[in-house]
Amino acid sequence: MWYKIIPAALLLLFVGYQAYAFMARDTTPTRPYRVIQKLGTLEIRFYPPAITATVHKTGDYRDNMSAGFRDLASYIFGGNDREEKIAMTSPVISVPDSTGTDISFVMPEGFELQGRPTPTRAPNIVFQETAPVYTASLTFGGFAKKADMDRKTAELLAALKAQGLTPSGPVQHLYYNAPFDLFGRKNEVLVAIEGFTE
Repeated sequence: MWYKIIPAALLLLFVGYQAYAFMARDTTPTRPYRVIQKLGTLEIRFYPPAITATVHKTGDYRDNMSAGFRDLASYIFGGNDREEKIAMTSPVISVPDSTGTDISFVMPEGFELQGRPTPTRAPNIVFQETAPVYTASLTFGGFAKKADMDRKTAELLAALKAQGLTPSGPVQHLYYNAPFDLFGRKNEVLVAIEGFTE
């Protein structure tokens, strides 16, 4: 009898976790932005200034993402000189370059650069305030690997060119979900637009 009960219990736990994760996404703060317009597949947005915490990792992209996430998560989960818990936000942002990958969290509303808690477990974290910026983005679902992000980056840049817009700076990869979320997954590629005005 137990061989029938255990799979059913595991299935129930799995479904329960997925339902909880789906509802929890609605309560996780997301970096605020304002949608300006839609141009074909592109969404044009305005992002106000935000404070980010960033680490740089060298090596394989997937390994960089895991290691960078651990460093940043350790800080917000109490790995600082005040043992202070800081709210998790979405998305997690990555920017690959020729030397590795920058991985960033956006700090929640009310977090201040001056007087912030000092990292104790990950002293490599760099904090900065971003400038206000107009961006273009593409949104897609599923489990996004580096190849998917690269494909969507090419699509984003081609769509920008078709609209007569010029990208400014590197393309960012935005991940909105925990690794074990199966449903309603959301990913984006996003880039600043040069000289855009409303």
